[in-house]
Amino acid sequence: MIVEWIRHSLTPAPRPLRQMGYLRELIATDARRRRNRRAWQPHLRETHRVILDCAARLDRWDTVVVVGAGLASDIPLEPLALLFRRVVLVDLMFMPSVRMAGLRMTSVELMPGDITGVVHAVRKLPIGSPLPPTRAAIPERDRADLVVSCNVLSQLPLLPCRWLEARHGIAPDMLEPFRRRLIADHLDALMGAPCPVCLVTDTERQEVTADRPTAAADLLHGIEPEVEGAAWWWRIAPWPEESWLHDVRHRVVGGWLRGYAIRDELVPDVSPDAHPADDHGHGGAVGAPRLSSRG
Repeated sequence: MIVEWIRHSLTPAPRPLRQMGYLRELIATDARRRRNRRAWQPHLRETHRVILDCAARLDRWDTVVVVGAGLASDIPLEPLALLFRRVVLVDLMFMPSVRMAGLRMTSVELMPGDITGVVHAVRKLPIGSPLPPTRAAIPERDRADLVVSCNVLSQLPLLPCRWLEARHGIAPDMLEPFRRRLIADHLDALMGAPCPVCLVTDTERQEVTADRPTAAADLLHGIEPEVEGAAWWWRIAPWPEESWLHDVRHRVVGGWLRGYAIRDELVPDVSPDAHPADDHGHGGAVGAPRLSSRG
């Protein structure tokens, strides 16, 4: 904790993002990864494999846009920098190690930005005002040959909603539509890309005692991405990281984004012809909704 406090004090960050906890969360995530290096390694290795597998199936390698690159530990940065002429990393802010990588690799560009469009609006929201509209955006999306959303989808609502709960006194259940909108809008922005899209995201949290799940939570709040690729478990908090009573693991899916479901409605990919053929996946559709598609 002392090391984390020192890093938080010394790491440059915009004051609004520091106030909302974004720097603290990046440092805490990096510290947890270091403490649980062995438990996290299979997840990081599989994430790298999925991203590189998608990249290898393209027929053009000019620009890749990677969303969720503030730490970049789950991104195969050096292979991507060798494969693509431009590697555009997108996040609200970047840790110094990522900035150094950007200086070292000439093909890597850092683009800080709010992909939800709500962070600063939430911070400045007057008490009692309606919640701001979401304005999802992905820089350089329309010029990309591949867009990657890497382990960021479930994180989008966390800090804005935490701020609204603490500063505005809004009950967590009242923010559920806002959470769902942030997640769905990011998926819409991804599906609007004129190129293939690789999505890696955790979808479910489980507490596990003696190899048996004892509690579970939906990390995407009723939204189910249809991903053609792989699925695995990420031991994000092995005992006793979070509790002396249980481990915590997340279910992760990764591969081509094909669409997503909300309740009983499947939203199809807006540009199916831009994506690789179905036989390019790894093990078929993973995490696809068990609901009939809109016809």
